[in-house]
Amino acid sequence: MTIDAIATIREETERSVAALASTAPDQQVPTCPDWTADDLLWHLAEVHEFWAAILEAGATTQEQVMAIEEGRAERPVEREALLARRSAATEALLAQLAAHADEDPAWFWYSAIQGVGITRRMQTHEATIHRVDAELTAGRPVTPIAPQVAADGLAHVLEVMWPAGFEWIPDWATTRPVAAVEIVPDGGTAQWIEISRWSGTRPRDGKEFDAPVARLLPPGRPAGDLPRARAAGTAQALDLWAWGREQALAHLGEEAQRVALQGDSAALAQLEELIAEGHD
Repeated sequence: MTIDAIATIREETERSVAALASTAPDQQVPTCPDWTADDLLWHLAEVHEFWAAILEAGATTQEQVMAIEEGRAERPVEREALLARRSAATEALLAQLAAHADEDPAWFWYSAIQGVGITRRMQTHEATIHRVDAELTAGRPVTPIAPQVAADGLAHVLEVMWPAGFEWIPDWATTRPVAAVEIVPDGGTAQWIEISRWSGTRPRDGKEFDAPVARLLPPGRPAGDLPRARAAGTAQALDLWAWGREQALAHLGEEAQRVALQGDSAALAQLEELIAEGHD
């Protein structure tokens, strides 16, 4: 069964807006503490506006994308204008997704995967995760994530969100593997990831960096003697956990078990830091 991305994006975004519109503009978003309710509302608007413009323009290069960025209007001050801007942005995005096939060319921020299809997938999961953020902000019950969407949301993190981090490692940094972690969804296929750390001193100002990245490993148990850990749970639990939203599980009832973590303490520490990087 294929995910209906357009229906999912529309439904999840409308849930977000309904929750945020009933919340004080300055209410803190618990899963993104630097944001308020109106910051999250603006994020929904600007993300949909941005990707709609990319698809409409047929942008495939960084230069074209920068031109789109530079031409965007400022954030509205009043909430009513913000709500109107969000509505128009969502409709524009959905119209562009409906007008294009997955194989149509389009820029995406991970060079290994390009085209409209990855934008469709990304926006499906971004809308879903931010709906969770919105419901938590409003103090509403958290709506369960559809099993198929949750399973693909986890896969998207493993296949796209984490591996893309390797592209952003600067030339002056060094990278070393530090842990291997098995991800085990209930009723699904277990997969291994390798966590690495990139570190170094930035030449222009001497600032020190040390941060985790992760990539999927080929099927089978990993070779070598890296510290190992295991993360197991339902697709929904692992999806929320991988996106840094595990706290939402407490609002989903007893059927939504938390992620079960076990293994070497060093591997678990690396995994915790990887998750803490967040996916706003």
